[in-house]
Amino acid sequence: MSARLLHELGLSPTAEALTERGGVFAPVHLGTRDVRVGTLLDAVHAEPGLLPPRSGHLGNWEDIALGRSGPMDFNTAVCGGGHGFPLIYGFTQTEAEEAGGDDVYLPGSLVEGGRRRPLPLHTWDGRAFVRRDRSRPLFCPLVRADVDGELTPLVEVHWRRMRALTGYRFELEATRLLAHAPLVTDMLCVLLAEAGRKENPRRAFAELISHAARLDGRVGRCELRPDGTGYLLDGHRFGSARELAEAALLPLRALTEPRWFFDTLSALPPVLPVMSHLLTTVLSALFGVDYPDVRQRADVPEPVTALSRAPGLTDGGFRVHLHWGARAMAGCPPRRGGYFGRKSTARAMRGITGPLVRDFAEAHPLCFVLLPAPVFMLCPPGTSAGDAEVLAGLFKTTLSAPGDQAYETALGWLAGHRDSLSAYLLDRFRDGSGVPHDGASREPAVPVEPDGFRELTLRQASALVAAFEEALA
Repeated sequence: MSARLLHELGLSPTAEALTERGGVFAPVHLGTRDVRVGTLLDAVHAEPGLLPPRSGHLGNWEDIALGRSGPMDFNTAVCGGGHGFPLIYGFTQTEAEEAGGDDVYLPGSLVEGGRRRPLPLHTWDGRAFVRRDRSRPLFCPLVRADVDGELTPLVEVHWRRMRALTGYRFELEATRLLAHAPLVTDMLCVLLAEAGRKENPRRAFAELISHAARLDGRVGRCELRPDGTGYLLDGHRFGSARELAEAALLPLRALTEPRWFFDTLSALPPVLPVMSHLLTTVLSALFGVDYPDVRQRADVPEPVTALSRAPGLTDGGFRVHLHWGARAMAGCPPRRGGYFGRKSTARAMRGITGPLVRDFAEAHPLCFVLLPAPVFMLCPPGTSAGDAEVLAGLFKTTLSAPGDQAYETALGWLAGHRDSLSAYLLDRFRDGSGVPHDGASREPAVPVEPDGFRELTLRQASALVAAFEEALA
C-alpha cells in the first residue's frame, strides 16, 4: 500500500496511530470523511493491483448488470464501472412468508426483466430431498431447486447465471477462505480458546459462530458453549475445537463444491456451525481479497500464505483493506450509520483480529476502510431523462453551502425540486427496496455521474442519500 494512497484518502494519521500505539484494528468509514468522490476513485484506479470488493449476496444479478435494478444500481456503478468487484456472500436465506429471508437479491427465485419466477425448493428430510413450501426461509447452501425437471444445487443455479454476465468478475468469499483452509482451521481454534476466556464468553462465541444450520435447511441464531474438551452447538457435541472448526468449513464447501456436499450430506453432522459475517469479513481482509489478481493458494509447491508477501501492507507493518459496503453495512450518515459504524462491531472485529495478530505470523494489524457504495444511488440511469441535470443543480447548491450543512441543504432543496425527479430515481430511496420484480419493462442502462458528483466529499454524498431517505420515508 503506497504512502500516496494513504495520504490521498486521509489515512496517514490512522497509519501513524496503528504503528506507534501498537494497535491491531482501526475502522475508518469514509462516508464520515471529507475525501472527494473523485479523489477516491482516482486513487483506487492508480494503485497497482487494488480492486476493492463490493460485498453482495448470492442471487439475481442479471438486472443489476443491465442497470435496471432500482436501488441496486449502485452495484452497477461500482462493479460495472470498474471501481470494485462483486465478492459474493452465500450464507443467506431464501425469501419466504416469514421474516428473515433475503428479500433484496431474492435467491429463491429467478428474476429477469423485472419478472420473478419462484423456484420449487427442496431440502433433505433425513432420507431424501422433499419439496418445501415457502412459509419459512431456507439456508441457501442446503437447498436444491427443481430446474427443468432436475434437482440442482441452488448455489449452482445462481452461480452459473452470474458467471455468464459479461463485464463482471464474481468471486465467492468462500473460495478465498477455503484457499487457506488449514490456516483458517488453526485460526478458529485459537479464537475459540480465546472466546472461552472472555468476560462474556457467550457473546464472544456468538461473534465467531453466529448460526447453526440443520440439514433440512433450517438455520438460526445458536448457542455455542464448551463441554469438557469439546463444544455443544444446539444439542450436538463436537469432540474438540478442531472438530468444530473443521465442521465450520463444511458450509463454505457447500458453496464452492455443492455437488460434492450433497453427495456426502447423509454422512455430515446433523448441525453445522456457520461462521459469523464479521469473522469471514475479517479473514477475507487479512487474506488480501482487495487484490483479487494476487492469488494466495494453499495447493502450490511453495504456498504463498504469508501475508507479509501480500500487497496492501504499509511500511509500518499493517494491512490496509478497502471495502465497498452497501446500505446495511455503510448506511448513509448522519441519518443511518450502518452496522460498521457501531461500537459493538468495532469491538468484535478488534477481538477477532487481536489474537490472530498475536499468534500468527501471517496476520497483520488491520486498518479496515469502508467505502460507502450507496453514494452511487445519486447517479441516475442514462435512460432516466432529465434526472442528471436536476441532480447537478442539487450538487451545485450543496458544494456552495458550508461543508457540514449538506443534509439540511438537501432536505430544503428536495422540498422544492422533488417533483422534477423521475419515479424510478425516487423509488431507490424507499425503505425495503431490492431488485424490482413488479413486471415493469425497463430498458438496460448505464449509471450517469451528474456534473459535480465527483466534487462532492463522501461525507456530503452520504448526507444527500440520507436526505433522500428522510424525504421519502
